[in-house]
Amino acid sequence: MTRTAVRWGCCLLLSWWMVLPVDLAADERLVFGSFQSAQNARNWASRVSVIINTDVVVEKTNNAGGDWHRVVTLALAADAAVRVRRAADSRQLNYWRLMDLDAASRLAMAAPERPSETVRPAAASRASSVVQMFDLDLGVQARTFFKEGLDGQSRFHPSISLKADYYRAWDGERQSLTFSPFFRYDAEDEDRTHFDIREGFWSIIGDDWDFSLGVKQVFWGVTEFNHLVDVINQTDLVENIDGEDKLGQPMAHLSLLRSWGILDFYLLTGFRERTFPGVAGRPRFFIPIDNNDATYESGAGQGRIDAAVRWSHHIGAFEFGLYQFSGTSRAPLYDVVLDTAGELLLRPRYPVIDQTGLDAQAVFGDWSLKLEAINRVGFIDRYYAFNAGFERTLVGAFGSRADLGIVVEYLYDGRGDEAFDTFFENDLALATRWQLNDLGDTQALIGLVWDTENNETILTLEASRRLGETWTLLLEGRAFTGAAAPDLDHPFDQANLGASVAKDDYIELELTRYF
Repeated sequence: MTRTAVRWGCCLLLSWWMVLPVDLAADERLVFGSFQSAQNARNWASRVSVIINTDVVVEKTNNAGGDWHRVVTLALAADAAVRVRRAADSRQLNYWRLMDLDAASRLAMAAPERPSETVRPAAASRASSVVQMFDLDLGVQARTFFKEGLDGQSRFHPSISLKADYYRAWDGERQSLTFSPFFRYDAEDEDRTHFDIREGFWSIIGDDWDFSLGVKQVFWGVTEFNHLVDVINQTDLVENIDGEDKLGQPMAHLSLLRSWGILDFYLLTGFRERTFPGVAGRPRFFIPIDNNDATYESGAGQGRIDAAVRWSHHIGAFEFGLYQFSGTSRAPLYDVVLDTAGELLLRPRYPVIDQTGLDAQAVFGDWSLKLEAINRVGFIDRYYAFNAGFERTLVGAFGSRADLGIVVEYLYDGRGDEAFDTFFENDLALATRWQLNDLGDTQALIGLVWDTENNETILTLEASRRLGETWTLLLEGRAFTGAAAPDLDHPFDQANLGASVAKDDYIELELTRYF
């Protein structure tokens, strides 16, 4: 498959996207989990209702010989469904979708045995009450590599993590305080042992606006394999190389809700440097990163105030976001330097960039078409990059109540081999997503990313299952193949980044206890 053929294929895909007729999606419901304890279900429903600003119900069901309580929204029309999904995605709430009431009846674990209990986000009777919630998660993780590292690193990397979530709302739940600290201890890599405040902010909600001040996480994007447009928060690379784990970002955030869309304004201060594995860490570049001596293009360094504005809207089956960001790049450049012992190090250097980004998604029945694109200036020359693809969901696959998603994406970066900060310069990605729709919320994603120019391949596995009400089991793995052997005379080869992780195939198991 040549680069020209791939590009023409993507152009045809996007052209088909643009000419498809716009049709409103059927009513749907979103399920946010099931609990054996009715009180736990009500507590979680109360929190979810505030986050997504809509009514949810707690349905009593019977399955596997016992009573369960499911947290689920009422039927949502197309416009409301887009808004609610956007709110849930922005706070990374896990849910599964029922596209119509008939499907809901067919796929549900069991029909409710009695009328549902509705939990409202801000009932007038609670105007003077205070809502408080506290959750504590303890995780034990074992990451096992199949081979010793290129630099002799250990094969077994155990760690533990602790994450707390505190939420307090008052003034009829118009005002709230959120605090979410995170800590991980890694037995092998001291640079992976770190503490972060993921979120710690005050928020106030008006009739058509909301404002928050403090440390937040903001997620943008719709594609699966590369979060190209997600520019607000810094990547916590020691947690995971998939780019989905983020450091908290200090900010002031104003959101205006209008008939023509949502307008978000961000002022960002206190720049967060990217976390990198240490000398004993994996996976990492063959040359270690200097974590203590980063440089900045801006004379203000970490004190520079960045800014962003984003307009998001939906028209029929289409939903999109368009933004402009100006500030210090979250991804650094690298300078090769010598340490005091004469060993090579990569020193991060953070330039100032201007970036325009677009993310768009269109849902037509069980088809979902997706696009992310950016235009950036500031690294060296102006360049553009995009991810485009689709996901087809087979509801009730093979006569079961499970859903099977088929994901196809093309990932392009205009810098080609000079794209030192990404593996995805001209890649085709394929995946299958399983959602079993069972009491354990079992789901799995199996994917493959293939570089169409040099045949480098990344295999990925992500799976999770809840064990009862208080335990979750996560399984993750990656394998890297096809890269050329590293050139020891030129160990930081931008055209052969895969060489650094050629021996870093791993499987990871994490057991989390929720208190």
